[in-house]
Amino acid sequence: MRSAIEVFLQKKSKDNYITLQKELECIKTFGITLRELEEQALLLGITPLRYKRNQITIDSQKQLQLLRSHVAIIGCGGLGGHIAEILARVGVGKLSLFDYDIFEEHNLNRQNFSNIDSLGKQKVLVVAEEIKKINPAIEVIAQQIKFSPQNDYNLISEANAIVDALDNPETKLELSFVCKNYKKPFIHGAIAGMNGQFCTSTTLENFYKDGSSGAETIIGNPAFSVTFAASIQSAEVIKTLLGIGETLTKQFLSTNLLDNEFIKL
Repeated sequence: MRSAIEVFLQKKSKDNYITLQKELECIKTFGITLRELEEQALLLGITPLRYKRNQITIDSQKQLQLLRSHVAIIGCGGLGGHIAEILARVGVGKLSLFDYDIFEEHNLNRQNFSNIDSLGKQKVLVVAEEIKKINPAIEVIAQQIKFSPQNDYNLISEANAIVDALDNPETKLELSFVCKNYKKPFIHGAIAGMNGQFCTSTTLENFYKDGSSGAETIIGNPAFSVTFAASIQSAEVIKTLLGIGETLTKQFLSTNLLDNEFIKL
């Protein structure tokens, strides 16, 4: 069976790319999933056409590595919704999403997949449904719960990286320590107004000492701050998964979009 699939892929691909139309033809013919097909294609050095603009930044070997990766995103609001979309488009093969909240009218200024039709619906379910439309080859697990780092770690224990897209400083701090204890890559991000802070695999006791609510509850967050921050965190995830470039491991990046200040400590 596998040899027949390989022959099909090699025959139907062009310049080492295969279109979604040909992929769907293949899975119908051989009765396999789209994910299984894409894994076999990438093993042959044949890349799904949707990833053409990833290369040369992410070649077929790295694309396969991403397909085999699992990322947990804790929170599906402003940061989490955008990060989920970015990672789905890049090709991370498994995404575990966590959120218990619903879309409300005040989310419309910044939260991905928040629109008039999604108001009142569970964020995690909407995000999961929409990113599957973007990339049907990936696996998406939607957990409609208020995530507790201590009690729910078993749900993310197999993830290769864990993304902090929370808006609660106390839970952020707790999650950072749990990830440290289990030696899990922890991708932190937080925004308030035009300011942002980011780090990777670092505990957050120096950032959240008093247990107060996040500054964003007072200052707010415009859309461009959210998408900028989501891009920073997504890049950290990809670099961490692939072992490329310089991550913010045990470093701190502070950003100020108003004054174009970017400080790394």
